[in-house]
Amino acid sequence: MPHVAIIARITTDKSYFLGIRYAPTWGIFCCGKKYLSIYNRWDKKENKLAQQCIFCGKKPENKNKEHVIPQWLSKLVGSYDHICNFGLLTEKHITFGKLTFPACTACNTKFGELEAAAKIVLEKVMAGNAITATEINTLLDWFDKVRVGLWLGQLMLVDEKRDIEPQFHIADRIGTKDRLLIVERLADPVARLGFSGTNTETFMTCPSAFQLCIGDYLFTNASEMGLVANRLGYPQISKIRKGVETSCDITPGRGKPKHPVVASLQASPYRTLIYQPMFKCFAPTTRTEYYNVPYVLSHSLDMENGVGGVFYQRGDNTVRYLGANDKINIVPRKSPENVSLYQMTAKVYDLQRSVLNLVDYAGRTEYFKSVADSLKNETEIYKKLMHKLTQHQR
Repeated sequence: MPHVAIIARITTDKSYFLGIRYAPTWGIFCCGKKYLSIYNRWDKKENKLAQQCIFCGKKPENKNKEHVIPQWLSKLVGSYDHICNFGLLTEKHITFGKLTFPACTACNTKFGELEAAAKIVLEKVMAGNAITATEINTLLDWFDKVRVGLWLGQLMLVDEKRDIEPQFHIADRIGTKDRLLIVERLADPVARLGFSGTNTETFMTCPSAFQLCIGDYLFTNASEMGLVANRLGYPQISKIRKGVETSCDITPGRGKPKHPVVASLQASPYRTLIYQPMFKCFAPTTRTEYYNVPYVLSHSLDMENGVGGVFYQRGDNTVRYLGANDKINIVPRKSPENVSLYQMTAKVYDLQRSVLNLVDYAGRTEYFKSVADSLKNETEIYKKLMHKLTQHQR
């Protein structure tokens, strides 16, 4: 019999879905053949998020500003005037330099240390230097920070999404769930800086996967409980149930990795796949029973704090483990010139859908199941749009 692990419990009579609280009325809006959004109509009210620290969720102490897309990234590509778009129904255009959100001075200082460490690692990667598993762990922490920060930032900026009340902030989410990073290189070396996958209803409901493009590097990041652990030999996580109580079933792992780690991803010489199982979210008793086994002990960076080891694939189907002090150059070959950015961007929507598929909806109300089905269908719509853009580009 599998062990049922309680991850978190929310003491409220409200309905919850994937860590986000909603009011009860949803609408599907279309304009001709163009899909716009599934979203909640409601009477506008004060945006509470604008009064919260983006890191801890509390009222900011000694308030200052956090750049979710750090200024050093603009310096890295040699430009300060990149513009990003927020919103599903009404777009807001803002330069990265002005993409700032409230933060406690203490929180900003604390996470500034992560920024400084990640900057060193990313510069090494883009210079073609090898990095260690510990440095990869730092980079994945930073991607957690950016991904959740963009999600919270969008909620603050876009009026149409103010009905969503987040149940976690950046500090709650870093290093708590399995992580995936795909590293790719574009054929043309342009001074790009941008992100994608964040203004889908899927991401707004479950901020699990996004892409960040820096120069000719494209990084695709995803994170969720059980995303990679099951296929990397760790304890098997199944039937993830998210609601007032978050729980899952756990059974012993197979003790060895198996390809493919994520069903929608295949190995290629044009991409490096990096995986890291995490078990920080489990109670100490669960860790002792299921994770205190030889395989996990020998394939973890920090067993005591629930930090799993780093695994990778480069060019073939072999899944390799990277020791804490071992080094790897994660830069893949440049993509062929006939592969467009649009095609490379499409995979983020597959990942968003894969994450939604991890959650068990069997015990949910019909309302939540219908919402989940709508969100899964949305990724197909975005993929078709990307395909049309690709055909137009050719």
